[in-house]
Amino acid sequence: MNKAARALGLGLALLGASAGVWAQSSLVSQIAGDKAATDRLSFGLKLGLSCGLLSGVETGDRIGGFNFGLGATVRLSDRLALAPEITFFSRRGLTDIPFVTTGDPALDPYFAEPEKSALVLDYLEVPVLAVYRLGRFRVGAGAFVGSLSSASERFLAELETGAEIKHSRDVAASYRKLNYGLVVEGAWIITKPRRGEGLVFHVRYMGGLADVVKDPAAAGPVRTTGLQIFLTFPFIR
Repeated sequence: MNKAARALGLGLALLGASAGVWAQSSLVSQIAGDKAATDRLSFGLKLGLSCGLLSGVETGDRIGGFNFGLGATVRLSDRLALAPEITFFSRRGLTDIPFVTTGDPALDPYFAEPEKSALVLDYLEVPVLAVYRLGRFRVGAGAFVGSLSSASERFLAELETGAEIKHSRDVAASYRKLNYGLVVEGAWIITKPRRGEGLVFHVRYMGGLADVVKDPAAAGPVRTTGLQIFLTFPFIR
């Protein structure tokens, strides 16, 4: 079995597992209402900031953005839990990318030295972690699979009059749809849990293993890396 097939199999397995969790969440919450969460199963919202980068690229700098998603915690024992999530918006990419062309020779001179520029890759991601609890601290590790939802190059130029003009072009065709990799995190439980999870502060590193660029002439693989800082809090308990 080649790497692409194994990656696809991993993605389908993670998506299937998470889909099962969310289907049960929806069904149970509709039937049981506020009794959906128990000491063994809880659901929460995830909201925070991301800082992403592409490794294997010589130019450019890190790019920031928001992340938002839903998560579940399934307690397997007093200390060990399984934590599947769906992150609807997770940003990777680069800032300070070089300008090539707008496709319009009349506009190109304005963007030859842009004030700002960025390659923006937005993913829908499904991380699944095994989490070990040490008092109010937690450590976790696992894997994630992501699907590229959009990819664009964005440029901002400033005219002599002080006005700003923007140019954006879709570059999704240059990037592979599937991304996958490994996840490690540390977390601190801020508020004491009541029937499940309380307010939790997370710091997470996500290292991509897939080459996300389609260009066969690239000098080497280009992979995503990302640091996420976010809070999770219960929405059913």
